[in-house]
Amino acid sequence: MFMHGLRRLTVLAAVAALSVPLGLGSAGAAAPQPATATRTAAASDPFPGLYLSPWGDAQVELGDEMLAWMAREDITLEAISPFAMDADAQGFSMPIGSTAGDGLDSKGRIFYPGGLKLHHAPSGKTITLMPTYIRVMPTPAYSAGITVDGKTFSDELTVAESTYAEVIAGARPSFTGWRIKQAPFYMTAGASQMFASVTGGEAPRVGALFGTLTPNFDYVPTA
Repeated sequence: MFMHGLRRLTVLAAVAALSVPLGLGSAGAAAPQPATATRTAAASDPFPGLYLSPWGDAQVELGDEMLAWMAREDITLEAISPFAMDADAQGFSMPIGSTAGDGLDSKGRIFYPGGLKLHHAPSGKTITLMPTYIRVMPTPAYSAGITVDGKTFSDELTVAESTYAEVIAGARPSFTGWRIKQAPFYMTAGASQMFASVTGGEAPRVGALFGTLTPNFDYVPTA
């Protein structure tokens, strides 16, 4: 009974870190590994050591409507390491935590090394989403830098958004720490317009489920 209560408190405390001001969300993580050049260029004024977990991974399952749109437009998705595509190409995974070199920055974002490429066969264009961020404030969101065939389209565009209620609803303990199960992220108007403008084709529907994010934090705070 005590352990059940402790685990529940751990999850609630960790999830609360997603919605409190920076400086209150430290999980007491281990010191991060040396930052890569990519992180140095991408993360603005990072707070060293401020992580929700030092170890873990995140899985993104693409929404059915997103997959159908990609099929109609003849778009293939490629993961940029350390992101990795699933075998069925309907989702991707990425490492998270201090050992992956990501962490909260002064803009309320978690920087993720890696990214995505969308290859649009009819136009021959490639849209690259990198660097990658998950915003934790003022609202949960997935944003990324956008380049088209290597040329900058936007330094940062909000691709998909969620709500705290939907994120927290999926919080639960795991055998190794805690997780947020299938937090939904929905296509923004800005991202929809960007895809249509670049490809000259059909725009993905604003509000369509871009995908669900399931981060697994392999860490139980002890202090």
